[in-house]
Amino acid sequence: MNAIIVSDGTDRPDWLRARAEGVSASEAHAIAAGGRSTWRRILEDKLNGESFKGNAETDRGRRREPYLLAYAAEYLANVEPSSALYANPEHPLHRATPDGIGTVEVDGIEVPCGVEAKSHAFGWDSESVPIDHYDQMQFGMHVLGFARWLYVWEVMGEDGEPTLDEPRHLWIERDDRRIAQLVREVDAFIAWREDGAPPADDIDAALDDALAAWADARERKTAAESDEKGATTTVRAHIASTEGGEEYGLKVAGRRAEFVYTVKSENVLDADAWQLGDPTTYTRWSELIAEAEAIASAAALTYYKSARSTRLNLYPVKESA
Repeated sequence: MNAIIVSDGTDRPDWLRARAEGVSASEAHAIAAGGRSTWRRILEDKLNGESFKGNAETDRGRRREPYLLAYAAEYLANVEPSSALYANPEHPLHRATPDGIGTVEVDGIEVPCGVEAKSHAFGWDSESVPIDHYDQMQFGMHVLGFARWLYVWEVMGEDGEPTLDEPRHLWIERDDRRIAQLVREVDAFIAWREDGAPPADDIDAALDDALAAWADARERKTAAESDEKGATTTVRAHIASTEGGEEYGLKVAGRRAEFVYTVKSENVLDADAWQLGDPTTYTRWSELIAEAEAIASAAALTYYKSARSTRLNLYPVKESA
């Protein structure tokens, strides 16, 4: 059973205080994806109040939320807006505030589910869930003990009005593996905060020296790249000012370097011209591509394998003010 820390979010000071005490679902992704500078920014917001106070988009999102929750009621029963702040009973500093809560029937039993309502800005054209929203819902499921979450969204136009005939929705199933990753990172953040938010970890001297060497090399590389960019700009300006340089190419040798500028032309498909000149075959080609993509997507539901990727990002430590 989840615990309600603040039952009514309209008591803004109390809600913000309780939210800052723990880690909210909306912060889980940034904590998991970011490094120590991200953690420090989040901690400073908790200690001093969030620097982001909202904008026209967030205000519009709050205004549109009742409409999106009404749409969610077509797929969930007993949908109610929620402003309560919940905590996981085993991890009381893990917290979440769903946009709404409803129920769905499973084997004749009404099971509670969360609702996330989003108004995407003009230009959004994806049918998938942004990773930060996905993580927010997964952490919400962890906090509230839910197995599913309904993601409802709309896309706004340049005039601030919705562009879709009706909102879109996707059911998001509980992903215990991702939840475990988020919980691990959130607990590490909480432990770091409780340890006084040290600027550096207590690490092996050899590793610390390696990171310092990387930072020095990065500074030299940044300066060298800036010099290289400036020199390249001068070279391109020379090519542009040389008769025939842009059309036929140019070769120039200097005391310590030379450049070879080549121009290559090749025929590529002009899809717009094809569509105008032979719309029948163009349409058939478009249909074949769409059909192939649909077949591959359907096959991936049955024939799939887990693909693991790794990425190492190094960042220089910013000096404290």
